[in-house]
Amino acid sequence: MSSYDQKHFDSCAESYETEIGEEYPQWLKWNLLERHIRKGSRVADIGGANGRHARDVAGKLACDVVCVDLSEGMLRQLKARSMETGKTNGQVPAPVVARAQAIPLADGSMDAAWCYATLLLMPDQEVAISEIARIVKPGGTIILDIGNRWNLGWIYWQRFYKKRGFPGIFPLSGSAIRDLAVKLDCEIIENVPTGILSQLMYIPFVDKHTPLRRLIHKQGQYPDIDGRCSAMLPVFANRFYVVLKKRSG
Repeated sequence: MSSYDQKHFDSCAESYETEIGEEYPQWLKWNLLERHIRKGSRVADIGGANGRHARDVAGKLACDVVCVDLSEGMLRQLKARSMETGKTNGQVPAPVVARAQAIPLADGSMDAAWCYATLLLMPDQEVAISEIARIVKPGGTIILDIGNRWNLGWIYWQRFYKKRGFPGIFPLSGSAIRDLAVKLDCEIIENVPTGILSQLMYIPFVDKHTPLRRLIHKQGQYPDIDGRCSAMLPVFANRFYVVLKKRSG
């Protein structure tokens, strides 16, 4: 990723979502953090944007959080929101301007790290995933949001991001994810597919003119219809939420 990526995210920093949503995919992200991150641990949010997950992990789980993002604009929003609300449980995420492919943190310095809605835009995402694994100590946890290759929804997102100057979208197959886990000496302890029905919303006029979104992402259903269908046919899911455990050696 290069300077146009920074400019894009800087430009949308003020309007970027600040709260974790209630639809199943957003609920799932927080649920994975809550279940797999030990309270009071030292953790890193990679591609953390304005810190909407980092702030909750710092406050609700009392963790020492480092929020890494390439956008100074996003991290300024994190600092501003932290100053407005004050410290929660004595913890405020520490902002670090850096790319996921070159994280300025020491080897094995984190108990856990996660990366949401970021890897898909990287043609060299395997480098980024290797960096995330590097900073996590043996026995630590890594949570990744990885786009699945076999999904028609990427046709829409490919066009969307290319219009904004990005090189494209770079999903991985399930087998590539498994091979990468082995290469990084990690064990996959959880792999949750989502989004098999979400691709229908990218058909022109469907999302805006039908109740499809409310049906497949009905609030309060965890998993929702989309999540249940994705679990039955994971090969066609939109994303995999993968939890890795780094082997102790």
